[in-house]
Amino acid sequence: MKPIKEQKLIRSQAGRKFESLKEFSEGVKGVTSWTKYVRLALGMSIGQLAGRLGLSPNTVSEAEAREIEGRLTINKLKEMANAMECDLIYAFVPRKQLKDLVYKQAKKKVLTNMQHAETHMELEGQKVSDQCERIEGLIEEKMYSKYLWDKNGDEN
Repeated sequence: MKPIKEQKLIRSQAGRKFESLKEFSEGVKGVTSWTKYVRLALGMSIGQLAGRLGLSPNTVSEAEAREIEGRLTINKLKEMANAMECDLIYAFVPRKQLKDLVYKQAKKKVLTNMQHAETHMELEGQKVSDQCERIEGLIEEKMYSKYLWDKNGDEN
């Protein structure tokens, strides 16, 4: 695991990049086939793209349909993009700001851990102290834990 200072820098830089991707993502909603969208924008027919790819027009038409269905491979998309003098860019765009996703997960982990601890303390007859003032510090600490995204279990 990288030092916290380095993790903060990486998370901050990635967050800025994701924000610009999110703007792009919002602007292209409704595009179901990038191949067809770019091909039409270039004024290129299916036959012309097929010729550039060394395929039949029917094969290109089928590929555009498979892209809409989500069944076209990334390699095939790269080939088609290249044939149209384009680069394929593959990216994940977080639905919310990166820092908010991480904070939410850290808070969930902290509250779950605190609930488990309180249950055990009550079973042992120990007094459960009010830890509200500590929660934010624990969340901040958890945000940089290598266990943050573990589904089951946690560090002790």
